[in-house]
Amino acid sequence: MKKLFITLLLLFTFSILTAQEDFNGMWESEDSSYLTTIIASEYKVLSVFNTSFVEHRVITEDIVNRSKNKFTTELNNQQNGYSVTIEYTLKNKDTLILKYSKDLEGEYILTRLR
Repeated sequence: MKKLFITLLLLFTFSILTAQEDFNGMWESEDSSYLTTIIASEYKVLSVFNTSFVEHRVITEDIVNRSKNKFTTELNNQQNGYSVTIEYTLKNKDTLILKYSKDLEGEYILTRLR
């Protein structure tokens, strides 16, 4: 019984970790000039940054929490004092739901660039 429990725990942990790779890619929103790039390994989200070719800027986000189909970041724009916490949820392979809190409140949708 102990071996079965350990095996199930390992399978559950592995399924949570490998789901992070689904976030990998470039994402866009109709509401912003920024493209969001998410770099993920098969085990975790490694980096998130936003690039605007209109404003010629790159803004990075700090990853603060990860789970199977979600992760949370903090974005601090030192140029204008803007600070938000963003929860990324994978709706499907081509759609992310972003829930913003702090200086901006609300939900936004990102779609995968092809």
